[in-house]
Amino acid sequence: MEKIPFRHRVERTRNKHSRAVFREETIVIRLARNLSRLEEREHIEDLLRRMTRQLLEEQNQKTTIQPFLKLLNGARSDTVTLATGKKYFIQLKPGAKLGAKRIPGGWVVTVSPQTRRSGLHRLLWKLIAEAELARIETLVDSLNTRTLQSHVSEVKLRFATSQWGSCSPKGVIMINTALLFAPPSVLKYVIIHEIAHRKKADHSPAYWRVVESVLPNYRELRSRLHEYRLPTL
Repeated sequence: MEKIPFRHRVERTRNKHSRAVFREETIVIRLARNLSRLEEREHIEDLLRRMTRQLLEEQNQKTTIQPFLKLLNGARSDTVTLATGKKYFIQLKPGAKLGAKRIPGGWVVTVSPQTRRSGLHRLLWKLIAEAELARIETLVDSLNTRTLQSHVSEVKLRFATSQWGSCSPKGVIMINTALLFAPPSVLKYVIIHEIAHRKKADHSPAYWRVVESVLPNYRELRSRLHEYRLPTL
């Protein structure tokens, strides 16, 4: 079977028909009852293929968050604007090695001949994350205090290519730096989503009731989040 670019798992049910659903970045194959091993394999392969095709078509319609595209494509300078309206000026210049110097309103980034596009991309995300971490820490603390009052031991702001956020068993909340370029309501949804995992670690109905207690319109916000996609490095 061809490689599937999405996580997937199989569930056996008592339903009459097999079907596939997409939940939390995972394709879930829900198999019908009383299938033979051969039938199960055929249903899995067919449903995975069809769902993958559908998801790839949807991805092509999404907006990729890529604020540094001009710089990555050769521009010497650019101003990136966060969803809040705050602007950062970034200038690239030749240097002996990849590095950055803070200036009023932004950075001067030195780029060596050996610097790869992916290395520059990582550095640019890191600079934005370091500059905005304190604000996001304050935002997470404020939302948590006003709502679920969960124990959050640390807040991290970093870029990832596959997760909008995460919550560790020790209470470390990670928020993807890319969300700084998404609508504030979407950022708020991801923060509440992760804080809620301090109450329920899974995505069970009980977990979603916790989210809904804070964000009655979470389904709408989740749909808005799915209108965006993360760039690759």
